[in-house]
Amino acid sequence: MIEEIKRKIQMNKLITAALLLCSIATIAQEKYTITGTIAGKTEGNKVYLYKNDYAEDVKVDSSVIKKGKFKFVGSVPSPMYYRVVIDRTPKGKESSPRNWTSTHFYLENSPITIEGHIDSISTYYYTPQKKAAMVRGSKTEDEYTAFKESLKEKRVQIAALDKEYMEKYHLPTMDGIYNTEEGIRLTKAMEPLAKDIKAATFEYIHSNPASIVAYDQARMNFLGMFVELTEEEITDLQQIIKKGWYGTERYTSFMELSERAKMTALHTKYQDFELLTPEGGKARISSLVPNGEYCMLEFWASWCGPCRGEIPHLVKINEKYKDSGFKIISISIDEKDEHWKKAMEEEKMTWTQLNDPNGFKGEISQAYNIQGIPFAILLDPEGRIVDFNMRGAKLDAALLDIYGF
Repeated sequence: MIEEIKRKIQMNKLITAALLLCSIATIAQEKYTITGTIAGKTEGNKVYLYKNDYAEDVKVDSSVIKKGKFKFVGSVPSPMYYRVVIDRTPKGKESSPRNWTSTHFYLENSPITIEGHIDSISTYYYTPQKKAAMVRGSKTEDEYTAFKESLKEKRVQIAALDKEYMEKYHLPTMDGIYNTEEGIRLTKAMEPLAKDIKAATFEYIHSNPASIVAYDQARMNFLGMFVELTEEEITDLQQIIKKGWYGTERYTSFMELSERAKMTALHTKYQDFELLTPEGGKARISSLVPNGEYCMLEFWASWCGPCRGEIPHLVKINEKYKDSGFKIISISIDEKDEHWKKAMEEEKMTWTQLNDPNGFKGEISQAYNIQGIPFAILLDPEGRIVDFNMRGAKLDAALLDIYGF
């Protein structure tokens, strides 16, 4: 009997040891190996691995190309978006992104290869003729590639229309020539394509709630300046993300971003602030927004070239629609009063003007998540947000729909 017990104890120890070894082996296998093969003149070039942390890229590893190859080994807790950068800065020169290549992909714990020619790999700053290096071995990257491919045709169409818009509308405006009808035509041609892409993206997120690719597509709605979603659409995304990510840091982060976005969602009322007037007094936006009329809040600064370039168009818009009830309220974020007033006079800005001398750190800029200017918001007669980025022919098209001329 005692011998039988001893045998069972020994057997249990062996089983436990075997399970432990299996566990250790499994843990050891949970790593990634990135092997790069880069053709061309690359010997000695430094290579960096960056993690995309949404707000900024974080450098996590480095390597050097030897005989056309480089390697990274490590592990990630789950698939994440990363980037491999090859620094081609000449020896003796200070490293600059102008000399970097850039390959984005979803990194996961698997053997991954990256192949390409150093002279043709995508650069850090966009260059049309460059192409992304070939990435193999990541199922998540394959999923993302398939998703992008499903939208490629419509994106190509939008890119072609946008190019035509630049050539036929935007560039001529720099010489004071406004091909408004062409601009409106091209703007309206892009709208249904953008709506189709939005609908397809939402469908993809709905169908893949636990996918990191879908999660990133949902989160992307809240990373820029424009929250081009209604509060209902934001709530819908929150419910989908909850299905796949509840209880994780990603879920908490998503909820924080999306809840804040509801403050400036489409169809929500504008946020009211007290700002400076040209006369040196103060006025609340609510005291200037007309009741029962369309209105635009337009953010700018004297030092902003694109803002100044758009003002001649706003002069024309003001003259055309002011008698119909449309009102522009320009809000400068100039920190120096004299610069603001000088620019107003030079540009003949005769409509309502306000200023926040706190610039991008001001309450109103923070509330609307303004990261760059010009920034314009169209409000309906009830003071609700109709649309963002109201510049150029997009504004012309919207006002044509509203007023019929």
